[in-house]
Parts: sequence; structure tokens; C-alpha cells
Amino acid sequence: MQKIHYLGPVGTFTEQAAKMFQNYLPNDYELVPRRTLQDAISSAVNDGLAVVPYYNLYEGLIQETLDCVTECQLTIIAAQRVPVCFAIGGIKFEPPVFSHQKALAQCSDYLKNKLPGCEQTTTSSTSESAKLVAATKTGLAIARREALEQNGLTVFADDIGNRQYGRANYTEFLLIGREKLLSADNHPNRTMIAVIPSVDRVGLLAEILGQIAFFGINLLKIHSRPALSDHSTQNAPQMFYLEMQTKTESKEFQLCRATLDLRLTLGNQTPKADGVVRLLGDYPLFAMP
Repeated sequence: MQKIHYLGPVGTFTEQAAKMFQNYLPNDYELVPRRTLQDAISSAVNDGLAVVPYYNLYEGLIQETLDCVTECQLTIIAAQRVPVCFAIGGIKFEPPVFSHQKALAQCSDYLKNKLPGCEQTTTSSTSESAKLVAATKTGLAIARREALEQNGLTVFADDIGNRQYGRANYTEFLLIGREKLLSADNHPNRTMIAVIPSVDRVGLLAEILGQIAFFGINLLKIHSRPALSDHSTQNAPQMFYLEMQTKTESKEFQLCRATLDLRLTLGNQTPKADGVVRLLGDYPLFAMP
């Protein structure tokens, strides 16, 4: 049986996303938790698929995910938007509070109002915090409600995450592998590219955005970082991850990609063999349940 490697341990939101992806895949897959994001992605290089977080409404882009996908030359097969709903539980309603650092940050309003000034201790994951509180019978854990209940803890409050402008939090997860397995029929379509220029120059980003707008492509997300190269960090040009609402077979995208490759290699004596624009995936986005 093929495997889906995911950022573990069991009981995390990533496992929840992996189970959701199983509903869309044509074959059966065994879920295998991995300790780190890089472990999950590198495991997919030789064996099956991987599910990893990519973007959070409050925290933004998870850069390591796209860096690993680019470096390992994997393909984004699908994206899944999962509501992030935290609960707090324990034996008694008393501090300290244990959870992953991002969960503590995303529940800061609740902690400030209900447990002002309480001691907060970070753990490797939200599910690990539930296991720790259950084992020591001390403190409170912030985790998925299911993880608290599985560890025999009392759930004192549910849906305790912060809300910004009335919007509940969510995380987008990516299913990645060696080849495209799913179509975007009946689901919103996304295309992700990495633009990796060999040299930097004034107006580079404006030129990239101008070409995308010229060909009428809707840009959804953009993130810049020093290029993944042998250059020193000080002199490395910027590279860009761009997620767009388009299909790779569309004439607009093909012309846009070819134009960017041409314009961003002009004057470069040693152009990249694989071009400036690298396609990371053309994939469906599955909506929240």
C-alpha cells in the first residue's frame, strides 16, 4: 500500500487534512506521521505522497514548505482548507497552559481574558500537549477537541481561537508528490510558480506583476525571499512564490510564463537550464467542509 507522509504526530490538524485528502484519491493510502515538515516532504520523494501545512489565515505563508517542494522538485497535487478550531482541556481548570507556540498565539485573546498572566509552555505539537497534561495530570492543554477527548481530558471550552474582523482561522494544506493525480473539476483551480531570477535589478517585482496583470491572470498570493542558490545571503537576488487562479494549459498562462522567462534572462550570460519560472503545481483547492 502506498503511503501519505504527514507532519505528525497523530491528532494534529495535518492528520485531519491527510484524512480529507484520502476521500479524493483514487487508491488507498496508509497515513504515516513524521516528526518534521522536512521529514514528511523528503519521504515523499521516494515513497508516496506528503501532506504539509502551507498557509494560515493569521500567521501567513509557511516558507519552509515551498522551499522544500522547490528543492525536492515535487508537484503540488491538491490543496485543502481546514478550519482551525482549538479547545482547552485538562483535569482541573488551572495553569500552566501547554500547546504549540502557534496555537498559544492564535488563542491569545482567550488566555488574556480567562487566564490573565498564566504561565505558558510550548510543546512540539498540540496533540503532544494533550498527552503531556494527561500523563502529568497538571495544567491545561490547547489542542483539537478530539485530541483532548482521546486523552481522557475534560474539555472546558471549545472554539477559543482569536477572530480577526469576524473571520475564523483556517490553514491551507498541500498534498504533494511526484505527479499530478487529481483534476480541478468542480473545484477552484490554483497554479503555483517559483520565479527565480539569476540577477537582481530595480523594478524586478513590478515587472513580474505587470506581466501577470497584462495577461489577465488573477494573483492570489505572493511571497519573496532570498533566492535558493549558492550566492551569499547578502548578494543573492530575491525569488518569488506566486499562487494564481489559472490553469497551466491556458493560453494566458503559457504566454505569461514564456514572457517572464524571456524578459528575466535578457542580458544574463549564463541563463538557467530550467528557466527562471518553475511550475510547482496546477491543482484543485478543496473548500472547508
